[in-house]
Amino acid sequence: MMKWHALPLPACSLAESPRYAHGGWAWVDINKRMLYRLDQSDVLNTTLDDSAQLSALQLPDEIGCVLPTAKANTWVALGRQGGWLIEGNSCTLKLHAPFDSGKHRFNDGRADTNGRIWISTLVDARSPATAALYRIESGKAELKINDLIVGNGLAFSPKGDSVFLSDTRHKCIWRFDYSVETGEFSNRQLIKQYSEGTARPDGACFSSDGSYWVAILEGYRLDRFSERGEFVESIELPLAKPTMPCFGGTQGNVLLVCSAQADEKFPNKPGFENTSLIACKTDFTGLAENFANPHHLV
Repeated sequence: MMKWHALPLPACSLAESPRYAHGGWAWVDINKRMLYRLDQSDVLNTTLDDSAQLSALQLPDEIGCVLPTAKANTWVALGRQGGWLIEGNSCTLKLHAPFDSGKHRFNDGRADTNGRIWISTLVDARSPATAALYRIESGKAELKINDLIVGNGLAFSPKGDSVFLSDTRHKCIWRFDYSVETGEFSNRQLIKQYSEGTARPDGACFSSDGSYWVAILEGYRLDRFSERGEFVESIELPLAKPTMPCFGGTQGNVLLVCSAQADEKFPNKPGFENTSLIACKTDFTGLAENFANPHHLV
């Protein structure tokens, strides 16, 4: 059983897109338009006195996803207006949204091993299914998968030859084969359709053994699947609305989970009432983040 720790970090309305890169952690609060960066590996021993190691950047857009690049202080950020380049505390819009930003925004994505940017969108009204998955390369956002509502859970396997994608509102997870050479998905396979209650898949990541870890929103848990898509186990969480897990730390074995704000219907467990981020040590190790190539935005 995992021993979860409530992290003494700023409470978020909607904590998302946790990343570990260059010896530190980062995440966003989508609703408050904030990017948090913690410049230390040992997140489990973070204290409120570590404010010098924590920076908070007010963002110019409703950013759903941040991706590290090869430069430690440079990030690709994707939101309602499009694709941004964050360099230190400077944010520059590089790619205009390829969708109606009055009804959609970028939501969840990752870079592949070649630095291509893959990013899904969501529909604000959660209907109709006009969201999509895009590949951003050489300054162009190309629609690759349509008919989504809330695209989520994108993660590449350790070898990079398969990829998982979820849709939070469709309440399902798919697996695809992936060609790094061509940048194309194929052989779409539905591996899980959630049907009980309101629990549904949100953000996700892979560990180095080939396990796919997906946050189950309003489900108080993570679900773990094999690289082939077989269900392995559920991991109980003290958070009602986990949004995305992330492995990191110097040994790669610390699992951090972000969450949306709890409420009366779905409260967090005692001791975690106002917590937005939790973490624990595990027997698993994560994968190093693929660096997004910022030149693909322009």
